[in-house]
Amino acid sequence: MAGKIGKIAAVLLALLLVVPAYAMDAESIKEKYMRDKARLHSKHFGIVINEDTFDEAKEWLLASCDLAVASLTSIREKIENSNVTYPEVEELIDEINEHISDISAVREDIESAQTVEELKEAGRELKKEWMEAKVSLKKAIGLRWIYIMERVVGKTDEVNQRVQALIEEFQAQGKDTTELERWLEKYNEDMARAQEKLEKAKERLMELDTNWQVNRFLYMENKAMKSAFQYLKESHHKLMRIIKFIENQKTGSVELEGTGVLFAAGEGYARIEGDVKVLIFGNGTVTAPADSVVFATGFGDREENDGAVTYTGEGRILVKGEDITVTVEGNGLRIHAVGSGTVELNGTGVYKVKGFSIDTDGFVEDESAEEQVEQIEEIEEVEEA
Repeated sequence: MAGKIGKIAAVLLALLLVVPAYAMDAESIKEKYMRDKARLHSKHFGIVINEDTFDEAKEWLLASCDLAVASLTSIREKIENSNVTYPEVEELIDEINEHISDISAVREDIESAQTVEELKEAGRELKKEWMEAKVSLKKAIGLRWIYIMERVVGKTDEVNQRVQALIEEFQAQGKDTTELERWLEKYNEDMARAQEKLEKAKERLMELDTNWQVNRFLYMENKAMKSAFQYLKESHHKLMRIIKFIENQKTGSVELEGTGVLFAAGEGYARIEGDVKVLIFGNGTVTAPADSVVFATGFGDREENDGAVTYTGEGRILVKGEDITVTVEGNGLRIHAVGSGTVELNGTGVYKVKGFSIDTDGFVEDESAEEQVEQIEEIEEVEEA
């Protein structure tokens, strides 16, 4: 029995001696694993600098320095000869010149290296200097993108003059230009905000000093550029639709009767009677039964009298009911109606209907408003705001 106890004690003692040694080996294994993992992610995996590869490694590092300097010099010349004339360009050129000088100094260290450790240290310094140089080069790309966007925004005055001339021409013809004026006002506001954002973007860009920061900046600016060009494309298409819309405006009157769908836009007077749902946008005066108003937003004044309510100002209103009467007078009006009854229109504008019988004097039905009718048919889905 005593012999068995002695053997067990000996085994336990051996285990106690082994565990610390195993723990030390585990730390060493983990360290080697992390080192190998980092090496796998290195762009120079497989390149070893030791006594056997010393001369070849030095030549490779010297060639890398020469390539880095040549690249920086080439890009500097392109920046100097570009159309980008921001004051920040001079700051970038100074940064690039500093990087060229620093990399040239590292080249001297590589050339004078006598030991493996000196060569490795110079190689690490070269990598650090190149990473810093890349920040400046990416800033140059960022400035060029900002410059492109500023050239686009810079056309605001030209667009403004051309659209303003159109507005005056249409007004001389007695046509309602409210939608065109609204488009121009929004366009100018959007371009002014874009200019402010571009100025701030330049400031932010020049403050960046790490690759991560500048990469993030370029990613966001790329998204912003795509969004901006999409906005300009959509805005242009909308402008063309508004111009075509105004060109088709006629002055006169029209009476509708029956069941159907109506879209009308322009300035003047409209009266809608029957079992209808009516959505009106614009600036003027709208009168409807108070208990039939689903919602009314944006109007400045509201007055109720004998069960009828009158809204005055600019806004939108949805009215729905049976055997109701809705009247509206103003400019920049857009009327969407669906249901059964009669409609009277007087003024200058365009209209499109489906289903109603038409009696008109002066007005010409606008075929270009077909897409508007498709939108109007969705009025059935309009919910209370």
